[in-house]
Amino acid sequence: MPFVDRPDARLYYEVHGTGTPLLLIMGVGGNLRWWGSGFVRKLAARHTVIAFDNRGAGESEAHPTEPWTIEEMADDAHAVLQDAGFSRAHVLGYSMGGMIAQELALRHPEAVDALVLGATSCGGPQMIQAEDVKREMRSRPTDLAARAEWYMRLFFPEEFRAKNEAYLRGAFRLLLRADMPEAVYQAQLDAVERWQGSWDRLSNVTSRTLVMHGLSDRVLPYANGERLAYRMPGARLKLYAGCGHGFAMQAGAAVLRDVLMFLGGEAAKEDR
Repeated sequence: MPFVDRPDARLYYEVHGTGTPLLLIMGVGGNLRWWGSGFVRKLAARHTVIAFDNRGAGESEAHPTEPWTIEEMADDAHAVLQDAGFSRAHVLGYSMGGMIAQELALRHPEAVDALVLGATSCGGPQMIQAEDVKREMRSRPTDLAARAEWYMRLFFPEEFRAKNEAYLRGAFRLLLRADMPEAVYQAQLDAVERWQGSWDRLSNVTSRTLVMHGLSDRVLPYANGERLAYRMPGARLKLYAGCGHGFAMQAGAAVLRDVLMFLGGEAAKEDR
């Protein structure tokens, strides 16, 4: 199992497939398993997919004795890419992973080819998030079943939950068997809150960019995606009707198609 050592962390990663490299960066509370085996397998049919566990998540080893930052997690991602033997890759970041991806593109522009930002924000004062959602994000239930229900409410609109309740409950209970320590989860949220954001620097991103967002996202409303696309030169924006923060699970086939088309150089259909 490949690991890369950082000054205060040991990061686990996996490599799948062949082709142009594609680095996946997961969000708060998740690990590389949260991408879904089918999603990774289909991406790996065209790309060399490098997926890793953020510090303290999954198989990675780290304890937040000092505050973590989005910037150092971007350097983590860069270290994983280099250890896997690649100097440059496409990058797909989801939620907090999209923030990390932005910093990666700004701190290590030579390492980022195309950039895909899903359900994320530029952070800082320009980030849009309701206060009640911020409080809810800080209060994960300790019981496994209750935590699965909590994620379902946060990530998906009521109508989708009602139609897919059994599937979603089973999926989250399975994912949460390898859940991260609460201290790590809170440290990730702290890093997002402390991040000064990328708004003033987004025009410096040279990578061609696709921004993807669910129109019914409660965690980070779709206006965050609109702001990113507006601020980044030539960025494309793809919005998914009826989809929440977990838009990639709700509209999996469409999301996979749009990502592969964009990475392959084809224009994803804009839906502003």
